Amino acid sequence: EAETAALRKSYADGIGWGDAKQLLFERIDQEIVPLRARYEHLIANPAEVEAILLSGAKKARALSQPFMAKLRASVGLRDLRTGISTKAEKSQKTALPIFKQYREADGKFYVKFVDAQGNLLLQSEGFDSPKDAGQLVKKLHVDTDALGLELMRSIGRVTVAEGQTSDSALTALQQLRDAAKN
Repeated sequence: EAETAALRKSYADGIGWGDAKQLLFERIDQEIVPLRARYEHLIANPAEVEAILLSGAKKARALSQPFMAKLRASVGLRDLRTGISTKAEKSQKTALPIFKQYREADGKFYVKFVDAQGNLLLQSEGFDSPKDAGQLVKKLHVDTDALGLELMRSIGRVTVAEGQTSDSALTALQQLRDAAKN
């Protein structure tokens, strides 16, 4: 602030532009001197620059390599040295129950819940919007217990499929929740 006030007074006293530029140059030079000294030190010591770069690369690799490995695995790119997985290894994955949301010819949106073998467990009422059907899926997937399922059945939101029981639907819902936790 003192420098600003002094320059303001100099302008008021009639300082010329050439003198003002010289003052500005000196002020900037004063700020740059330590930076210039560091630059000259680094230029004179390329081994130190290389050490700094290698240290940064090491830190970057520590973060990027696990992420890239996860990314490659998720898109199906694998290290060819690991070998080819067999169909038996792939089939060891446990099939899970699934929600299916669809639209019928009546223009309404429905949800059905099927077990891992494709057997129908629950069938919803028709909804006017896909959002309402999606909210039912969320409610069933996250919040439903025996009492909640019976409540939804009593108000007609879902029905248990013929030949199935509430217990089989609840067991499948729990299996789906457990798989989501892992």
